Amino acid sequence: MANLSKAAVGRRAAVLAAAPLLLGLATPLAARAAAVAVESTSVTPSTISAGQEALQKVTLTEPAPAGGTVVELRDLTEFGDPNYARSTGRKVTVPEGKQTVTFPIRVESGSETTATRLQASANGTTAETAVTVVPPDWREEGVTNFWVKQQYGEAIAVTGTTVTGTVRIQSPAPVGGLAVDIRNDPTWNGTAYAAPYVVVPAGATSATFPISVSADRSPRHVGMTADLGNNVMTSSLIGVPKQFSVGQVREIRNTPGYWPNYGVVGLGDVWHPFGAVIKLTSDTPGVTVPPELQLSSSDVGRSFPVGVDRSVPIGTKVKITATWVLGPSPVTTEITIQD
Repeated sequence: MANLSKAAVGRRAAVLAAAPLLLGLATPLAARAAAVAVESTSVTPSTISAGQEALQKVTLTEPAPAGGTVVELRDLTEFGDPNYARSTGRKVTVPEGKQTVTFPIRVESGSETTATRLQASANGTTAETAVTVVPPDWREEGVTNFWVKQQYGEAIAVTGTTVTGTVRIQSPAPVGGLAVDIRNDPTWNGTAYAAPYVVVPAGATSATFPISVSADRSPRHVGMTADLGNNVMTSSLIGVPKQFSVGQVREIRNTPGYWPNYGVVGLGDVWHPFGAVIKLTSDTPGVTVPPELQLSSSDVGRSFPVGVDRSVPIGTKVKITATWVLGPSPVTTEITIQD
């Protein structure tokens, strides 16, 4: 203290004297920010027809502090509602100085009337509400058509590209539009990626949406569905790698009653301005393929029938070879005959 000037001593004393006052101001502000809690949440209307939009409201116990209050959103269904997650981003911010926030939501459709529980959380507090979804009367509304890339013919696309899906509904969509659920079948198949729903605009009867295509070293097939809970429409997509390839569409069986047996040839992104001639061979008696396929310059692949005689034992491994005339080296795939 002996080395400090009287002015420095005075400044230090002033700071020490003011410290309790500053602490007293800061503590209530921090406590106030932490005290902001979720008081309630509600949905209007609480009952909707499948695909319709609703409004969810979150109310805090007091106005949000500086910077706003982030409220986490989740549905309480067993596997999670992809439509709710997509429409909300799983969170909403109550703006600074506001005590409520209202936002649009979508939830997935079902074949039966369902109540989806919704939870809003902030600062360790939660509130719940629910929205009830009723399937529309099939005589009045439903999905009437669904196709990928083209309405007729095969949907084959090269990995890394984007194709277009189209849905059509029976009656014009209401105010707010109508969300048609889009799913992969099976759900774990990653050949195609699309948003979990597409909104048909108000007054319209159709909508398009992008689908990202993925394939590894061989062609991959995926089924896709579109529905409002009362009428499921299906389409399919085959993804092919960027290089010349051959593979199968679903399992190859020798038992009648299942889907037809098909293989697929992919040309990938190999330039073929004059089209392509593909010769096919099978190394197993009783398993037949067309001797030749002719593809146009716009084709990136083509499926072909695989004939399996009932005499071919279950478990037989079959090699199918595709030879591109005047093209890349031949490619071979091995399939296993299933029951």
